[in-house]
Formats: sequence, C-alpha cells, structure tokens
Amino acid sequence: MRSLQLGSQHPIQPIKLVIFDCDGVLLDSEKIGNRVEMEALKTLNINIDNENYQKRFAGVTTKNAFETIAHEAGINLSPKFLATVEKKIIKTLEKEVKIIPYVFEALRQIKISKAVASNSHFARLSKFLRSKNLTHFFDGYIFSADMVKHPKPAPDLYQYVAKKMLVLPRECLVIEDSVVGIQAAYQAGMKALGFINSQYSTLENQEDLLKAGALQVFFDMRELPNIISKWSKLNDA
Repeated sequence: MRSLQLGSQHPIQPIKLVIFDCDGVLLDSEKIGNRVEMEALKTLNINIDNENYQKRFAGVTTKNAFETIAHEAGINLSPKFLATVEKKIIKTLEKEVKIIPYVFEALRQIKISKAVASNSHFARLSKFLRSKNLTHFFDGYIFSADMVKHPKPAPDLYQYVAKKMLVLPRECLVIEDSVVGIQAAYQAGMKALGFINSQYSTLENQEDLLKAGALQVFFDMRELPNIISKWSKLNDA
C-alpha cells in the first residue's frame, strides 16, 4: 500500500530530532490495551464496542479515557480501580505484545537523533522498550506523559521533549498513529508523519490523520528512512 500525502503542516525546517510514539508505532500494543480496558469497563456494566472505543480514545491515556466514560455514565472511579487496570494491561502485554514489523530495520537506518514520547505510564513504557531491545536506539531519551501536567492531545509532552533535547519544535519530526498524537505534535509546532499498520488501515483513518495535520501517512516501517530522507532533502533545498 502506498503512502498518502500531504496534510497541512508547519513551514519546512531542518530535521534534527525524530520523535516516536510507542503504542501502535514501535509496539503493536494499542489493540491489546484497548481490549483490557473494555473488559474492565464491562465490570462496571459499561459496554462499548471496539470500533467506537478506538475511534474515540486512540492515543488517549487510560485514565483520561476512563474518566470521560465514567462521567458520561454518572459513576466515580477509584484510584485503586485504575491501578488494577494498569497492572492487568502490563500483565497482558507481557504475554502478547510484539514489535511493529520492520521497526528494527528502520531505526538502524535513521541516523538522526531519536526519542520516544508516549502517553503510557513511564514504568510500562520503559519496561517494554527494554524487554523488546529497543531502548538503545534512543540513547535513553524516553519520555512519558507522567512527566508533564497535560498528556496528548495537549502539546506539553512534545514541547518538554524538545526542551530536554535542546532543539526547536520546528526541528522535530514526530511519528504518530493517532489523531490525538498528530494534534499534539501540530500544536507543539512540530512536523508529523502518520503511521498506520497496514492490517488496521482504512481510508477513514488515513484521512483523519491528514486532516489532523500529518505531512504524510505511511503503512510500512521500511518506508520511513526514505520518507525522512525525502523531507530532509526538501529542507536543504
């Protein structure tokens, strides 16, 4: 499947840092986490189908998704309940999570500095990047929404990464799989590419990423080094 382009974005600037989301970009974990979350909601007599849940809450923290749903249902959630759900997600991921195909190959070819910025809790994020032997590609530059006041779609996390990495937001290129993530990057003043694992791709979610501000949507990690090279050449022109 060929990549789609172009969405509206910020003026072209040199790319000095590539920032990767984790769930759905590095690890094929989004669907697993969603399944556990929906099962937890059923214990509260809240039933929501996978398509609706994915559309509304892809890229959103579990806490924020649950608080939204609980508010709509008129119930209160305890911190203990949320902590139990997080433990269940981690336990399930330990058994099932896999790396997105060809991520290793792509990361080896990308010579620009790299970082990870995820809405996942830092403990979960670092655990699975380490267990899947991905941490070394990022030289320890792993950032979580735990580090900022407001998670994605707010720009806080991406702005924090740029500050810590000593680059300007306009010098960053973000790789995201959700509208929430693209919106966060765009609001932070960064360029963004939308990634969709080809087995989950639909015309609707491709268009949603472009409308949110993605420069381009691609479907195979083997494409990414060449896409980055293309945008780098445009920057140098």
